[in-house]
Amino acid sequence: MENKLNSGSRPPKIFISYAWTSQEYQEKVIRFAQRLRENGIDVVADFWDLNPGNSLFAFMESMVTDPTIDKVLVLCNKIYADKAAAYTGGVGTETQIIGPHIYNQVRQEKFIPIILEREELDTEYIPVHMNVLIYMDLDRDFEKGFEELLRLLYNKPLLRKPELGTAPSYLFEEKKRDLG
Repeated sequence: MENKLNSGSRPPKIFISYAWTSQEYQEKVIRFAQRLRENGIDVVADFWDLNPGNSLFAFMESMVTDPTIDKVLVLCNKIYADKAAAYTGGVGTETQIIGPHIYNQVRQEKFIPIILEREELDTEYIPVHMNVLIYMDLDRDFEKGFEELLRLLYNKPLLRKPELGTAPSYLFEEKKRDLG
């Protein structure tokens, strides 16, 4: 079985939104991004694509509004949630940009909260503006969660909705009832 995309299609393109926490977490985020690229996902991230002289605000805004970005993976942790709530740093700026997109689109599927690691009290820290969204858990079972994420990004779910069948023929047959 050949494992290439359909002819003429492009690989999924995603942006990673995260909060700088520790050096260890930064390295974990980079390894996560590398693993996505190894699996054919075109990853845009500040550590690869933002250069001295670039506008941080313009970069973040373009990643959210750029139609070639299929998904924005929001790596949620306590620091990300706290910065989003306080509108501080790059996360605060992204929150101001992302929030209206989430609230104004009933069926938004672009912004995906990701739990890459849990912290205090084994808690999921999801920013308030995203707490109505279904998140993906890559902390409890990374390999399982990573496969689910790849399936989502490639639009190849493990469980596909079956084709709609036809109504049973007896529904359209006229039967005469004897009321007598």
